[in-house]
This record gives sequence, C-alpha cells and structure tokens, in this order.
Amino acid sequence: MYTKQKAIQEAITSLKKAIGKKFLVTVDMFDAPPDRKMGDIAFPCFELAKGEGRNPVEIATELAASIGPTTFIEKIIAVGPYVNFHFNDEAVFSAVLEDVKRAGTKYGFGESGKDRKVLVEYAQPNTHKEFHVGHIRNAVLGQAVLNILKVNGYETVGAAYIGDIGAHVAKALWGFQKFQGDAELVKEDRTKRLQEIYTEATTYVAEHEEAKAEIDAVQRDLEAREDEITKLWKETRQWSIQEFERIFELLHVSPDVWYYESEVEEGGKELVKKMLTDGIAKKSEGATIVDLEAENLGAFLILKTDGSSLYATKDLALAYKKDKQFSPDRQIFVVDNRQSLYFKQLFATLKLMGFQEKLVHLAYDMVNLPEGAMSSRAGNIVTFNDLHQTMVGAIKRETAERHPDWSEKQLNKVAETVAISAINFMMLRQDPNTIITFDMAEALSFDGFTGPYILYTIARIESIKAKTKIKPKYTKGLLTSEKEEALIRTIADYPLVIQKAGQTFNIASIAQWAFDTAKMFAEYYHEVRIVEEEDKVGTSARLALIDAVRQTLDNACEILGMETLKEM
Repeated sequence: MYTKQKAIQEAITSLKKAIGKKFLVTVDMFDAPPDRKMGDIAFPCFELAKGEGRNPVEIATELAASIGPTTFIEKIIAVGPYVNFHFNDEAVFSAVLEDVKRAGTKYGFGESGKDRKVLVEYAQPNTHKEFHVGHIRNAVLGQAVLNILKVNGYETVGAAYIGDIGAHVAKALWGFQKFQGDAELVKEDRTKRLQEIYTEATTYVAEHEEAKAEIDAVQRDLEAREDEITKLWKETRQWSIQEFERIFELLHVSPDVWYYESEVEEGGKELVKKMLTDGIAKKSEGATIVDLEAENLGAFLILKTDGSSLYATKDLALAYKKDKQFSPDRQIFVVDNRQSLYFKQLFATLKLMGFQEKLVHLAYDMVNLPEGAMSSRAGNIVTFNDLHQTMVGAIKRETAERHPDWSEKQLNKVAETVAISAINFMMLRQDPNTIITFDMAEALSFDGFTGPYILYTIARIESIKAKTKIKPKYTKGLLTSEKEEALIRTIADYPLVIQKAGQTFNIASIAQWAFDTAKMFAEYYHEVRIVEEEDKVGTSARLALIDAVRQTLDNACEILGMETLKEM
C-alpha cells in the first residue's frame, strides 16, 4: 500500500470508530475538495445523514470534532456537509519520495487483480491489406489495457486475432490473379501491392456485376482448400504476417498468442451443426441464425446460405478455443464501436450455449484524418509505413539541426523513439469512445498534450542530473514551495490513477496524469534553480524530487508503450 492509500485508510479507520457499525465507510466515498486549501480528501455525510434522518452539516461537525490526528493526517475540519482531512505534509512527502525510491520501476504496481486471469483480444488487422492509422489505435489500446492489468496484478494473456480468410481475402486473391499474374514483386513492395490490388478489385467489382460470382467461387475454393488458390493464399498471407510482426515490434505491441480466422473456421462450422442439433440455432431462408428477438437483438446470422462462414462462425469457435487453452476469468474484446450490436449478439449466443466467462466488449471510435474518414476499399488511407517514415524523417532533420555533432546512429535512435511515442500517445490520450483526428504536426509538437512533450520533460530531468555530482537525497523540511508540494502530491496520486485505470480501462487518465505532471515540472523548472552547488543539501533534496518525477513519468510511459530517452 502506498502513502496516499495509507492516509486514506487512516481516515477510514477514524471514521469507522466515530460512526460505529451502523454505516460502512469505503474508499470510493471520498472526494477531492474543490480547493486544496480546504483539505486533501473529503468525506461527504449525505448518505450517513439520510440513514439517520439528520442534517448532514450537523453530522460532519460532530465527526470532525471527534476525530484526532494520525500518522499521515494532521487536521480534520467540517466544511458544510463534508469532513475534510488535511494531510501531515512532512510525513506524507517523506513517505512518498521513499515509496518511489524503494519501488523504482514498480512504483504504482498493485494487487487488485491478484489470482485473476484476463485474456485481451486485440491487434486484429486483416491480411492482404496494408496496416493503416486506424489499426494503430486498436493495437496500442489493447496493449495498454494489457499493461495496466499486469501492473494491477492480473495474470494476463494478450491475443492477436488475424483476419486471414473471408470475403476480403477472396477478393484480394481474385484480384491478384487477374491484375498481377506472374509479374515479379519486390519484397519491400509486396504488402503495398496487395492493398492496391484489393482497392483495384473493389473498383472493378462495382462496375462488373459478374465479378462477384467469380470472387464467391474463389472463397468457396479457398474454404475447400483447393490446391492452386491455397498455395497463393499461403504465400501472400505470409507477406502480411511478417509485416504485422515488424510493425507490432515498432509499436511495442507484443501479443502472447496469435490466432487466425483460418484456424477456427472448420471448428466454427462444426459448432454451428451442434447448435442446430441442440436447438440453439435454426435455419432461416437457407441461412443459419440464432433467434435473439426475446432479448431485442434480432436474428444473429452465423452461417451463410451457401454454407460459407462468417465472422460469427469463427468467433464462436474462438471463444471456446481461448477458454480451453487459458481458462481466463474474463475475455476482453478490443474492437471498434461499429461492432457493438454484433458483440451483444455474440455474447448473448455464447450465454445460450452455457458459456460461463465474463465477456467484455471494449469499444473505441474511429481514427480520421484532418481531411475526413479513411476507407481501405476506396484506397484513401494513410498507412503505418508512410506515416512512420514521414515522422521519423521530420524528427531526424530537426534533431540534426539541434545536434550537428551527433552520429547517424544517435539521430536514428531519437527519431524512431520520438515518432513511435508521438503516435502511441496521440492514440491513447483521448477517451476510447471519441473520434481521433490524427494530425501529424500536432502529434510531433514538443509543446502541448503530446508524447514528445512528455519525453522532453524526462530528458530535461536527466540533463539536470548529469550536470552535477551531487546525489539525490531528501531532507525533511526542505521542499516547502507551492510547486514542490504540488509535484509531490501528483506523484502520490499516481498509484490511485493506476488502480482506477485498471478497473475502468481508462488509459487516457494515465496520459492526462503524465501531461499534467510534466507541465507542473516545467513551471517548477522555470521558477526554481534546482542545482546550486553552494547549497548541497537543498540541491540534493530537489534532485530527489525531480528524480521521483522522472521515475514516475517513466513508469507511466511504459504503460503507454513509450520508450524514454536520456537525451533529445
């Protein structure tokens, strides 16, 4: 338990003694006062007063008068219907800095998920298409959710699920045979060419009705594993998989297991047969459906009229496969919010089949460009490769101007790190249910709510430390300015931010905390001379503070998939 949690626990214990067993006081009842001068935490007396039929202001006054100081609480006062607790700053500050020093990279880690296992399905691009900006949000959000669960003590399994079969693959293979033929492809251009062929095929089909039947035939041949089309499928599929592996590594996305739609297709069809036998599914106009009208979810289509599989066919089988392989307590599906109805239908169907696990659809909204929405079919997408190369190039040029003496290796390292951090932070800084308009210039800014701003703060702290031989050591009574107190308080808040994010999957709250903390540090840096060689004790205390800021920011960046730098 970290310092602020201990302080809150002391407040809870004091309140319990004063109130007695007639009312249960819990952590989530406490608020933050609107002005810190009013106290550090506040307990509202409305529910307690309601149960007793009394005035909450009177109860707050009585409670405040009956509670005395503790190790971390110095003063208790009533403010209207609230009991406000003021922390003992010296005791809290000393303990917080010691927490960070002792825990290091594990500061913020907790045990709220102990003895529970969660499987997160994410990183779900389709083969035979290029990995674009929209895919990044899915991949980095899923990884950040995995990271926050791990930090909170859960046993986790990260599962990538690759769409390597289905209508889009049939269209791409048909287009490859029609438009590419035997023409050679340069290795570096293979996945780009697959995307071009898919777009070209989409345009062609819109103008030539007969092509739809040809593509349907390709899909049936592929599902039947006909030799010629299967050989082409395996070869082109591997091009995409190798590219996904490379991109995931760059984005710091690391699934523990990879699933493929092609692996669960046959099992899904067998499962549908059993569902028909068990009366869970039925035939409707030749197709196979699950009737979910009783739950206001309509008809759930699980197999096409011609016997071809659908997403549902495979997702039903995959849910069982994941359960058998890992036995998680909960499965989380990170999929965009356009699939919300689909997942309600999928979960309702699994429940009818006796599925016991808790199933969660973690939805997120689209990623647009400043000029509007993207579409793979129309070909108006920004690919990861194009975005990445452009960003790396821009950062490298800017860094070379600042550091003309740096080697090519140094420039490449910084450019690569800043580019990926800029991308990941931009994808994670907003609530998942809001549309992201990805603006590259904004993402790369070193001033504002961006990844580079956080990295620059950490690098600045490292630079300050490198310029002196004085070692960080906190001495009581030496960090008393308003900005020093604010920095320590935000460090104290970090474990609670992490704990709450582990419950709500609100990764944006971590990004916000990192930005707010970096901004506080910038103000402190501009107002206070941190290193004064003639004041070794004071300098040592200030270095202890900024090193705690750096360590906590480092830990937040790790969750956000951002590698940090000592020099920029």
